[in-house]
Amino acid sequence: MTENKKIAVVGAGIVGLSTALWLQGEGFQVTLIDRDEPGMGASFGNAGLFADYARLPFARFSMLYKMPGLLLDKESPLSLQGSYLPSLLPYGVGFVRACFPNNFNKSCQALKSLQEKVRTADDYLLKRTQADSLLRSEGCLGLFASPEGFAKAQEDDLKKRREQGVNLQLLNPSDIKGLEPDIADFYAGGVYYPDTRFTVDPLKICQKYAQYFLEKGGVLLRDEVLNLQPSVLGSKESVRLKLSRQTVEFDQVVITAGVASKALLKPLSINLPLVSERGYHLSLDIGGKHLTRPVGWLDKGVFLTPMADGVRMAGTAEFAKADAPENHQCTDTMLSHATTMLGQKPEMKSTWVGSRPSTPDSLPVIGRLQKYPQITLAFGHSHLGLTLGALTGQLVCELLQNKTPSVDLAPFAPERF
Repeated sequence: MTENKKIAVVGAGIVGLSTALWLQGEGFQVTLIDRDEPGMGASFGNAGLFADYARLPFARFSMLYKMPGLLLDKESPLSLQGSYLPSLLPYGVGFVRACFPNNFNKSCQALKSLQEKVRTADDYLLKRTQADSLLRSEGCLGLFASPEGFAKAQEDDLKKRREQGVNLQLLNPSDIKGLEPDIADFYAGGVYYPDTRFTVDPLKICQKYAQYFLEKGGVLLRDEVLNLQPSVLGSKESVRLKLSRQTVEFDQVVITAGVASKALLKPLSINLPLVSERGYHLSLDIGGKHLTRPVGWLDKGVFLTPMADGVRMAGTAEFAKADAPENHQCTDTMLSHATTMLGQKPEMKSTWVGSRPSTPDSLPVIGRLQKYPQITLAFGHSHLGLTLGALTGQLVCELLQNKTPSVDLAPFAPERF
């Protein structure tokens, strides 16, 4: 009986909050645990996109070939902290393996299987928590600075996305000017995703989810999980969580702690090639200019998104320790990109950096541990935490109800590595 099942969800980002809401809605007794306020990790700083078009893994040979040049280019969206290199070795081996065509195609299909169901899951949670007021349905625009880059994208990424069923429109400079007249004329062409939605306040969505969870009787513990102690007594499985101030026991535990999940699992001899891929954002005042929707400069891996408190520029992929100091070269480069996109230098009100949890094959980890079936994992969403959060919560809930999941979870199994 679900009402007698005590579940702990460790990690109160968008994935953890979504999971807690789905479980609570099915009658489980849910405790959400995080040392920080809900939504204050990677979920705080994203670009605000429900990126339904993102169905191509980062791990592919075309990206592998470009990496040396990107790492040497100070203006590229990819950078690497030298001291983090040893931690990247298992990830790197898995990345190369994931690039092979057969593996790449399987990952494409796996991402597609998730993306085809995200909108229904999103709508369920957003409407239930009245967070849908923070949603905008104006589509998303991606720009290319050179004719060569635009032509190459049409033969590669954009072609593949169309084959996957993504609704997209190719635009010439005149089309782009009609959609976003305040963007400077730096582009040669672009792509428009009319079905893509975005939020004007990612943190507020997390806060609304948390508020609803508490109003419906959920428990929120502001504490740090120090270790997991799974046990079996007769036919009863359980997990003890040692926190900094107490020890608590649950029938099931769901780990949704992002990058921190790796350290929690290591004492159980569960070693996953999860890495810290840091993203940055700048909060900008763009003066009298106006944006209607997110606008990306795809060559540089950055997006400008209109938010409730101004415009946010988000992007970059910096492989570095989660607690490393902010890399000012990243923020300076992003401000330079914003200046090019807007045709004037905006005022930078604040900066932020946070760590995305990334896997070698670009797929999240969703599934029960074979060794410890009372522990379920749900992390590793990289750039797609907001996009896949609600559906991940639904899939975890189905697993814990012993139902057949709505999506085949074999490609996302923890043991696949």
